[in-house]
Amino acid sequence: MCVIVHHIMKFSKIYEDEHCLIIDKPVGVMVHPDGRSKEETISDILKKEYKEVEDVGDEDREGIVHRLDKDTSGVLMLAKDQATFLYFKRLFKEHKVRKVYRAIVEGNIREDTGMITAPIARARSDFRKRTTVDMFSKDSRGTEREAQTRYKVIGRTTHDGKKYTYVECFPITGRTHQIRVHFRSIRHPIIGDELYGSSEGSKEAVRSMLHAYSVTTFLPEKGETTFIAPIPDDMKETLASLGFLC
Repeated sequence: MCVIVHHIMKFSKIYEDEHCLIIDKPVGVMVHPDGRSKEETISDILKKEYKEVEDVGDEDREGIVHRLDKDTSGVLMLAKDQATFLYFKRLFKEHKVRKVYRAIVEGNIREDTGMITAPIARARSDFRKRTTVDMFSKDSRGTEREAQTRYKVIGRTTHDGKKYTYVECFPITGRTHQIRVHFRSIRHPIIGDELYGSSEGSKEAVRSMLHAYSVTTFLPEKGETTFIAPIPDDMKETLASLGFLC
């Protein structure tokens, strides 16, 4: 079963029943408060629209099952009651939620498919960042967490003498900034991602070109279901400007 997005409220709703809400998170909106910014978040909007979520999940993250970065668009799962929150959290912990992302990265990735396996830890140099951990790295601190990301190349192009790749990403684990950190680690940072060192690509994109394209999970009343958030307009425009045919 495949469910496509339609628009409602302040964000695009993909699916809703009495237990959960699955949305297409817009770019530029935080999922939950970070303790520093006073911007309205997805969690804030959810509590305004659904009073029943006030006691669901964690404080200041009511209803939030997982997160997407502020400049990442796409599928986000939200719980409307505590039982559903705990159910979804268990599915994530048991790796029974399959997520697919799309990204535009610098350079032409040589292999059509591959796996990036590199532990991730907090960075010493910047409290906002994560870094891969290897024998050469001096920037990591704290706990190292194993991380794996599969990928498949959708297309490659050259624009103004510079190379780019459109890639589909399949995170096996769910570490903070995992896809962004992993592609930087293989010297193919996501274009527009200023935090993780996209130098050439920052001129080609107004934000990090990373989109949570689909989530496949099991809903008790619907069975295995795939939820899709279409590629946003700014990403389509960037693909077209770089000369991608896909």
